Amino acid sequence: MPCCRAIERLVRTPMVDVPELTLSRAPSLFERLTTAFQPEPHRPMIADPVAAQTTLKNLRLQVFTVAFFGYAILYFGRKNISAALPALASDLGYLNVEVGFIGTTLYVTYGLGKFLNGILADRANIRRFMATGLIVSGLINVAFSSFASLWFLAFAWGMNGWFQSMGFPPIARAMTLWYPPQGKATRWALWTCSHQAGTWAIMAFSAWLLTLGDWRLCFIVPGILCTLAGVAVLLSMPDTPESRGLPSAQAFAEAPEQAQVAYISTLIHSVLLNRNVWILGLIDLCVYAIRFGTLDWTTKFLVEHKGYSLGEAAFRAGMMPAAGVVGVLILGWVCDHVFGGRYRTVNAICLAGLGCAMAGFFWIGSDHPYLDLLLMACIGFFVEGPQSILGGVGAIDAGGSARVASAAAGLVGILSYFGASLSGVGTGFCIDHYGWRGAYLFWIAMSVVGFLLCVFLWRERPANSGHRSTQ
Repeated sequence: MPCCRAIERLVRTPMVDVPELTLSRAPSLFERLTTAFQPEPHRPMIADPVAAQTTLKNLRLQVFTVAFFGYAILYFGRKNISAALPALASDLGYLNVEVGFIGTTLYVTYGLGKFLNGILADRANIRRFMATGLIVSGLINVAFSSFASLWFLAFAWGMNGWFQSMGFPPIARAMTLWYPPQGKATRWALWTCSHQAGTWAIMAFSAWLLTLGDWRLCFIVPGILCTLAGVAVLLSMPDTPESRGLPSAQAFAEAPEQAQVAYISTLIHSVLLNRNVWILGLIDLCVYAIRFGTLDWTTKFLVEHKGYSLGEAAFRAGMMPAAGVVGVLILGWVCDHVFGGRYRTVNAICLAGLGCAMAGFFWIGSDHPYLDLLLMACIGFFVEGPQSILGGVGAIDAGGSARVASAAAGLVGILSYFGASLSGVGTGFCIDHYGWRGAYLFWIAMSVVGFLLCVFLWRERPANSGHRSTQ
């Protein structure tokens, strides 16, 4: 049969060598991301000590400048919603609790991202990591302006929070690698002013954009600026000192016996089971609920409760972050030079002053424009000091070991952004059900709880104890 003859011919055909085929596996998404964010290779060390010192001085200034202005512009893509909130809610017909839900999504993803992206950034390319956060956040802002659905808006703003959280970790890595521990507190206080400056600038800028009649411009224009800033970071931010032929600075000095302790054991005992770290996180939770609550809702409060126009209200609300810059610098200096580094005392004073300022701001009523400005300045002054001290130097000191400094700051950061999440939905719920009185009572209650935690539960280490190698 034809079929049998075909099989017979096939069997009798001599075998030929077939070249072995090698199948190359396509790299996974994780592998491609790892390659994209790999640190730049080390260069040979600069032999001339004079040239090395000059290069180091110039690059340190460059690192600080790019980190400062890059992070300030990053805030353009985050706090722009504060000024646009009343117009957005009115135009799209959303309740306060609904627009509060939109803002909350960013705080949730930012809080988680700050910790997880911190782990990734610890071994990543500083320049590319920070630039990615800026560029993608800018693009998301532009896309956000075209949405009207509550769920689309909430999803986009949540995604924005994740990429916004890519800003701080590479800056922390850069400041650690490029600068020695000497003068750390002053240097961080100066850098911290970047987010207050960025918040004030975007509030004032958004107030002007609102006069043009479309709240969507508050997202389109800052989004474009974030994207351009990301490109500038990509072109100007140095990576590690070794990639420029310079030695890396030692960020922390640990005792020899500390170096023998396993990281996991130190993490568990110094962070996860450390009473002070958790209490600091709870205090920071209260501070963040007030800080973001007042920043996000004051513009709406001034319009609805005090009778200001939208543009004027947005401009006046910028007084809080502007006064916050002054507060950070003054309170940081006072903490170190007047109270000998005793952070508990300074934070207790700030939380007490914060509660009084918020109560006065609400109960004085309308027709007091200059007193409004003064009390808003007091709110900004008293809220930004604890926000900077608790999550930075305070958290590191509470951990007691430089080995787990980032983990301690990360745990405090997660709790603090849980407080920021409360400021969105919690404040919106209070306004819808109890009016603005409910919102201010909620924030005042947070200041009272934070004050009590400072005074009665936070057992601060002595200012002259030996663990303070981080200072």
